[in-house]
Amino acid sequence: MISFIKGILVDKNPTFITIEVNGIGFHIFISFSTFEKLAEIGSEIKILTHMHVKEDSITLYGFLYPEELSLFQMLIEVSGIGPRTAIGIISGTTVNDFHNLILNKNYSRLTTIPNIGKKTAERLVLELYDKVSKNMLKTSSDTKSSGSNFEIRSEAVQALCSLGFSRQVAEKSVANILMTNSSPTISLEELIKQALKSVAGN
Repeated sequence: MISFIKGILVDKNPTFITIEVNGIGFHIFISFSTFEKLAEIGSEIKILTHMHVKEDSITLYGFLYPEELSLFQMLIEVSGIGPRTAIGIISGTTVNDFHNLILNKNYSRLTTIPNIGKKTAERLVLELYDKVSKNMLKTSSDTKSSGSNFEIRSEAVQALCSLGFSRQVAEKSVANILMTNSSPTISLEELIKQALKSVAGN
């Protein structure tokens, strides 16, 4: 199983990217939301991956954030939802919005997502409601115990923007630091310091 790939981004488009690692190019399918957040071609990136194995093929699906990977893996466990459909769902909504649609049993909004009809929407709610509920409770608990990770992220982004960096660069840098940080908690000062080093090094 390949958990992540770190290398040079040599090609990107709205549905897939190619990352070169030691002379080998990995073809990785992505969501449009991931495409929008990608660094420029030639940059070094780290992308989380899910390896989908079939009798006649091995396919990689990539995500910048663990929340999207978790949602993808949750979706492909639903009967009738394959990897391509799951990627389409993630491209058509955010993780939080999708969770809210499931919890609110908002069938009409679910059917506006590409390739999701009425029966599929009903099946998604039926099979994911309990899982999403548990995930939301766990996320809420983790956020409280970590001193509001969301607030720290927001404040760090604002600090970088006030120093002249674009919001896109600031958000990407802060998100990367939080994703790769080995400690369960990080102070605002340390987060800003590491993010500045990351931005300066690019």
